[in-house]
Amino acid sequence: MLVSRRAGALTCWGTAYLLGAVSLDEADAATVGPDAAHRVVGVPGEDAPVTVSIALGRLRSRGVTGLRLVLPEAGDPTGLPGPTTFTAVAVAAGAAVVGVAAPGAQAYALVASSAGTGASGDVVRWDLVGVDFSVAPAGLPTLSEAERTLLETMAASTDELAALDVARGRDDVAQRLRRLDRSLRDIDLPSNLPARAQRLVATASRLLGVLDIASETDGAALTASEALRRSDALRPLRTAVRYALCAAYSAAAEVGAPPGPR
Repeated sequence: MLVSRRAGALTCWGTAYLLGAVSLDEADAATVGPDAAHRVVGVPGEDAPVTVSIALGRLRSRGVTGLRLVLPEAGDPTGLPGPTTFTAVAVAAGAAVVGVAAPGAQAYALVASSAGTGASGDVVRWDLVGVDFSVAPAGLPTLSEAERTLLETMAASTDELAALDVARGRDDVAQRLRRLDRSLRDIDLPSNLPARAQRLVATASRLLGVLDIASETDGAALTASEALRRSDALRPLRTAVRYALCAAYSAAAEVGAPPGPR
């Protein structure tokens, strides 16, 4: 979940800067959040790793107008551009931030390749690479489509969701759920992200957290066959949650806005 949170923050705050809604310093600070530092490697014209603010400034000068979040999994690279080497790296990382560029312009994407621990916290490395949109990738849903699909999938998964009462009699899991709910209150989103998208970020983030906790604690309560059946039954919901996060964090790039003076 931390992977999607970091990539989501870069997506929505980076887009807010590219659309003129926030300053570079605001976008940098909100992306880094509680981490010690974020550094971007591979920025055109820069031989050494640079800050998020420098990377965003370079992307804007090269025609990038927005950022889109992609949360791929093995067997589902939906939303990723080529080449295949980038697709493999992004799937392994579990998240990528893809630049929206004008037709004919070089397209770019960022992947968080590592997160080391420094004296004051995590130091996250992002790799900026050129990507190829000559063959359009399978598209992710729009905000409206993702919102509707998530609601429909949740309704179809009522029994499975009811079975995820993983906190019953498990103090350790109950504590994890409380920590999850506290962490959701700390999600910092820019004001230019539509209210519907902000609500969807919160809903999908909690569902993803619950699914992660359940998958990690199944072994204590279920047989192997029961755990497999639950995993199969919940797979469509997990996919809908991933797509909902992608659409919600990317909503400002979907809507678009003329760049402001900042």
